[in-house]
Amino acid sequence: MSSSREQLLDSDSAIESQITYGAAKSDNEETVLPVSLALPPNFFWIECSLLANVFLAGFDGTVTASTYTTIGNQFKAANIASWITSSYLITSTAFQPLYGSFSDVLGRRVCVIGATSFFILGCLGCGVSSNIFVLDAMRAVTGIGGGGLITLATIVNSDLVAPEKRGSWQAFQNLLLGFGSICGASLGGVIADTLGWRWCFLAQVPIALAGLVIGYFYIHNPKPPHVHVSVHMFDKIDIKGATALVLSLAFQMIVLSLGGNELNWSDYRLLLMLLLSIGLLFHFALVELRTSAIPIIPPVLLRSSFSYIILGIGVFLGISSYAYLFVLPLLFQIVLGDSASQAGLRLTIPALFTPVGGLIAGVLMSRKKYSLFSLVVAGCTLMLFGNLITLYIHKGVNQWVTGLCLIPANVGQGLAFPTSLFSFIYNFDRDKQAIATSTAYLFRSMGSVWGVTGSAAIIKRVFARRCLSSLHRLPGLSQHQIHTIVRTVSKDVSQIQHLEPQIRSVVQGSYEHAIRFAQFLSCMCCLACLVLAGVKKVARIRSRSSYDE
Repeated sequence: MSSSREQLLDSDSAIESQITYGAAKSDNEETVLPVSLALPPNFFWIECSLLANVFLAGFDGTVTASTYTTIGNQFKAANIASWITSSYLITSTAFQPLYGSFSDVLGRRVCVIGATSFFILGCLGCGVSSNIFVLDAMRAVTGIGGGGLITLATIVNSDLVAPEKRGSWQAFQNLLLGFGSICGASLGGVIADTLGWRWCFLAQVPIALAGLVIGYFYIHNPKPPHVHVSVHMFDKIDIKGATALVLSLAFQMIVLSLGGNELNWSDYRLLLMLLLSIGLLFHFALVELRTSAIPIIPPVLLRSSFSYIILGIGVFLGISSYAYLFVLPLLFQIVLGDSASQAGLRLTIPALFTPVGGLIAGVLMSRKKYSLFSLVVAGCTLMLFGNLITLYIHKGVNQWVTGLCLIPANVGQGLAFPTSLFSFIYNFDRDKQAIATSTAYLFRSMGSVWGVTGSAAIIKRVFARRCLSSLHRLPGLSQHQIHTIVRTVSKDVSQIQHLEPQIRSVVQGSYEHAIRFAQFLSCMCCLACLVLAGVKKVARIRSRSSYDE
């Protein structure tokens, strides 16, 4: 089966692939041939290799969330610590949709080995990085491999497992992904506090290496005799589009990271990079319109108003969810005074309840009593409520109450992610649903990049302005001392604890003020989702799927 027919299912949902109803009606239904339900030889070992990669994808996604503050402090670069996450997201976003094409041309085995090798190389590089820039570069390398770990697991299982059993296997894969996320969130801070943050990356290498060796010996992709790999087959891979997308997102990340921090927003270098980013984004759009390769975003999917509505919701969901996840560790460590391990343990709650939201979505979808879009609206509403109540988390709040405040946003996320995905893909005939899936993930992933970089930019900008203004009101501080304090704590948050009590109180208050602004960004994105939903209702924009009305 072509790998372009099966794409990655969302890591935040433990139920998405179990729902198979609601396709747009088509006059050209495919003939379904009998499929053997017998599992292939060495299936156990193949699954060991694939599921090891799936676990690592979940672990790596949350271990950085619980440790990036610690890493930034050690390198005296807390002001650009968001790059640790952003650099990974950029490359994984661009390469994720390409793995389907690569696996068709090169075969499943080569791609699994290649993706795992890049992941291992990146983790090793992160573990021995000498500065923040080397670490960011190696995170980008990790993202090249990480973008294929879950995708290829889904593709290979689609080849091996009969359709009748695929849902249960995919559900197990997603549950293991959720388990990896929980382990990354809960253990990341503990590892950083005990063994050092480098072991958060190095500890992944033995598991990935075991998966690589098993995959090398047991994953095979026999081809018919008439199929031969040629140079011309690579013309079907949209390398130009992927390159333009990576560069555009990278320039955006640099602009948001340096603007108002290292450079003034009016600096010609920032303006030049911003123009380059916009130009590359337009170039990406032109490539997708004109390419003879399999486009990353096929224009045929963007010909209805409903597509723009639901993809816009996907972008805002990505921004909101990652801004929320990025801000939480800072909230825990600066406002609540947690250590890295304590903050990591608190992150277990969001990691646990997102799959719960996915399970709720699956149950409601299977009963078919509610339209998919109404479930999207319900999820966005719950996310908005959850983000609003986290605005009231402060040091005097009971720990159990704090934990309860973290639940609604993640249940809403687990509810909104799969339902928004299916609302989009069921708007198309079955032969377009696979590429529609990858398109929906791409838009959401782009939102994720903007969520991390945008929230980091807001925190840096608001903190600097608030702190400078507040410190000027304290007697006995010179202009030089004030700027030194702001610069020092911006690069190493742990230095706050070494300040005089009066100054420490001002700095912590300024950071809390900045964090609240970043949380407000997440709230506004949830509200934007509801506004788009309102536009759909007022304009009476309809989906082609009978399950969306």
